[in-house]
Amino acid sequence: MHHAHIDKFAYQDSPVHRLDSRVKLVVVLVFTAVVVSLPRTSLSILACYAVGPFAILVWAGIPLRFTFKQILLVSPFVLVLALSCPLYDRTPAAVAFGPFSWRLTLGWMRCFAILAKFIVTMLALIALVSTTRFSDLLAGLQKLGLPRVLVIQLGFLYRYIFVLIDRAQHILRARAGRKLRNLGLKAELKIAGAMLGSLFIRSIDTAEHIDTAMQARGFDGKWRTLAKLRIRTADCVFASAAAAFIFTLYFFLKPLLQ
Repeated sequence: MHHAHIDKFAYQDSPVHRLDSRVKLVVVLVFTAVVVSLPRTSLSILACYAVGPFAILVWAGIPLRFTFKQILLVSPFVLVLALSCPLYDRTPAAVAFGPFSWRLTLGWMRCFAILAKFIVTMLALIALVSTTRFSDLLAGLQKLGLPRVLVIQLGFLYRYIFVLIDRAQHILRARAGRKLRNLGLKAELKIAGAMLGSLFIRSIDTAEHIDTAMQARGFDGKWRTLAKLRIRTADCVFASAAAAFIFTLYFFLKPLLQ
């Protein structure tokens, strides 16, 4: 597993890719906060909000198949939460969509709202990650005043979680190649514990090597990137357009769709 499976489109060149990482990050944070704050009955306005990140993905040349595949990968966790809502909230409610109307329960409305907000916010997050190199994103977080320790931890997590996953896959592959029969629950648990212990020891050894290599290269705790972060005219135009889109829908269109 390699980090290119997550941000392999972040190294493309498009007007969206060239925007400052701080501007894109702030826009996504504001967009997510507004979408999450919408009431559960605002399903129509959520569809309108989805147009924004969808347009950014198309403009940046990010394949929609890749986008929806990433959403499906994490959707089971949200589905469990959403599908539990109809079980404990069965208050009847009327739903209207144009000339059509039907009756649902508040639990089902909450379920659909959770799923819709998840899809819309994931579209925005994937648009951010797919158009911004992670090193530029970390540099932007550092410029915005995020604590240096947290920035370093995020960088290490991003870079070395894939190394840990690779080693775990190698251990599982070796185990599968040597496993001839089922040894029983007790023996299987004992072997699994030994495998986890081996992985833990290897991760500590890897961390020591990484620390030695970083000290040898003079790492001082600051995250550096070759890209120069500076706000340009295109960034101001993008931020203004995004703010107009977000707050026009919230203050003018949302009351009409309630």
